[in-house]
Amino acid sequence: MKLNFLPLLLFLPSFVMAQEPDSSSAIFNMREAERHFAQASLIIGRNAAFAEYFTDSSAIFTDKWLTNGKQFFKDLKASPVVLKWEPEFMDISASCDFGISTGPWETQEYRPNTAPIATGYFLTVWKKQKDGEWKVILDGGSTTPAISGSKHNFSFPPGADKPVSNPPEINVELSCKELMDREEQILEEWERSPLPSSYTEFLSPNVRIQFNGHLPTTNADTINSLIAHFDKNLTWKSSGSGAATSGDMGFTYGLLEIPGKPEVIKGHYVRIWKKQPGADWKIVLEMMNLN
Repeated sequence: MKLNFLPLLLFLPSFVMAQEPDSSSAIFNMREAERHFAQASLIIGRNAAFAEYFTDSSAIFTDKWLTNGKQFFKDLKASPVVLKWEPEFMDISASCDFGISTGPWETQEYRPNTAPIATGYFLTVWKKQKDGEWKVILDGGSTTPAISGSKHNFSFPPGADKPVSNPPEINVELSCKELMDREEQILEEWERSPLPSSYTEFLSPNVRIQFNGHLPTTNADTINSLIAHFDKNLTWKSSGSGAATSGDMGFTYGLLEIPGKPEVIKGHYVRIWKKQPGADWKIVLEMMNLN
């Protein structure tokens, strides 16, 4: 795969302003769960924090492979490295029990005033449990350049912190099937014609793209340029999907591949989809960790 893309840094538009959600809202509570998760990583260590906040059936990507997140961190040997992160953007379903978060992360040694070892952006899918606690069901990330001297502001879609009256109840299995069908459609279109136009028809107008080696972007021209630099033989194998009970938000994830190369698996991806009544599912956030 042509992974160098373009020799430029990609920034989110400067007009993205900090927002503070209503303190009684579900998105506020989900953000608090994210913050407590990040604090736990500093206090009790990354491995213990991840094991505590992940569900028993959670999924993560380790290098190129998928595995159970909770068990992986239970078994992982501790290392003298601290992981820090903060939520920068969140969105939540109309049912207020399913949402996503993304933001910058960095690792550094357990010593004061040390420079980051690595920096990047994470993408986490959250689900509210029967006991009211928010837990992680999927977690992925990519390495990106650090934003030197920049403050990360928190934002969310307009109205996401307001309750939805009588949200619809949609069969989750049906939504997951629709999402997997959309995965097949986008792959078929790409294999038929590996051009940006084949890909972008599945993207929401305000889609946020997070590709390995670049900072997040919502700029349409930049997104087209990134897609134009994909290896034409790029393909992906969907590993699963999930959706909110309200049928308006879901995710798909899997492995990126290039057939016929010595190392077929080239990374992983997570796509966040949203659906408006009477419309098709569209990708509103995509993370690709390309090796």
